Amino acid sequence: MVERVEPTAVTPVIVDQIPVAPVAVVVPPGAVTGTVVAVQGHNVTIPAGYAAGAEWQVMLPTAKVVQQSGLVGMAQLLGGADKIHINQRVMMFEAASCGMFEQKNKFDIKIGDKEGATVMVATEESKLWSRICCNPNHSAFVYFAPAYDQNNVILTMERPGCKCDGCCDVMCCVNSPKPCTGGACYTCHDMCVEEVTLHDGMVTGEPGVELQNARPLAVIRQPMQCCTPPMDGCTPTLDVFPAQGETPYAQITGPTLFGGCSEFCFESHFRYTSDGSEAGQVTHLTPKSFGEICKAICTDSDNYAIDFAPGTSEVDKANMIASSILLDYMFFERDDGLCHYNAEQKQFEILCCFCFCWGTLKKCYCFTPPRGDSGGGGGPPRAEDGSVFGQPWLAAQN
Repeated sequence: MVERVEPTAVTPVIVDQIPVAPVAVVVPPGAVTGTVVAVQGHNVTIPAGYAAGAEWQVMLPTAKVVQQSGLVGMAQLLGGADKIHINQRVMMFEAASCGMFEQKNKFDIKIGDKEGATVMVATEESKLWSRICCNPNHSAFVYFAPAYDQNNVILTMERPGCKCDGCCDVMCCVNSPKPCTGGACYTCHDMCVEEVTLHDGMVTGEPGVELQNARPLAVIRQPMQCCTPPMDGCTPTLDVFPAQGETPYAQITGPTLFGGCSEFCFESHFRYTSDGSEAGQVTHLTPKSFGEICKAICTDSDNYAIDFAPGTSEVDKANMIASSILLDYMFFERDDGLCHYNAEQKQFEILCCFCFCWGTLKKCYCFTPPRGDSGGGGGPPRAEDGSVFGQPWLAAQN
């Protein structure tokens, strides 16, 4: 197990914000997604969805200011914003392979709504085989950096999970720090609960095993809802702990039903309460355009909005941003296709939503029962087929 290095207590500070302004950047000819271009002395990476000649906005400093790390650095970039938008980028090769080849996730963090300027970029760093074999339960680091200088990591999110070192790694489950996460089993043991640690600056090594430059700020952990009072098994919950101490000072709670086709119609709200008062809310957004609907159907890319209550501390803001990415891994990366054909049952199955129950995720399907082999005319199937008068119904499956 990793030896945690406890920092000194985090105290409120007065932060000199970096003076920034939106700058229109035009994609040069021949540039593609991921190409780094120089803009006003800063290196900027071209995001997905922008062809040559297209224009997008990025927040760049208007004066020479030293970019700090950690919570102070994040406060400089957010500049007192009361709302941010997180856009998960579409990874083209992953989409083209229908999710069979999982790429590293990347998130753009914008001020205001989706049209706002990008101020931070969160980039996943993980092993190839872990993503292919264990996604979305794989171990990973997520690095937060200014959009104008993505090599300057200001915060690191460490997520221990399942790891795999190749096809011959038959001991991957035994050697993984948390092999049973992902909603497949009830949260009754430490190896079954999701957990991330937010660190100051850049941390390297192997999540949950061995770390270099570890400077933890907070720990976000899923409680063992099967064993811990009040044992509310139908409410997704994350507890937020300080780096020092075992008593949570904040909590995130969400809805019982979410994901699947329901996300086309209903937003999922996760409330963040700190010291008994609501400090903000993370919202998984519904698609707002035809293009976003196509993206939701064909990829696992999602959009989130975070609303901060007045007076929210920088620690809580950082925790909410990290929590939104953890929620994405926990709940919104595992649709496994919204619709598929079950050849054995000879029926189409549509994933309506997930139902959270004591840490497990139950898939709720809507499907049309198979017709009888004879007796055409489309009469109701037989009772032994498990049908109800030929009508679709909701069925929960593991």
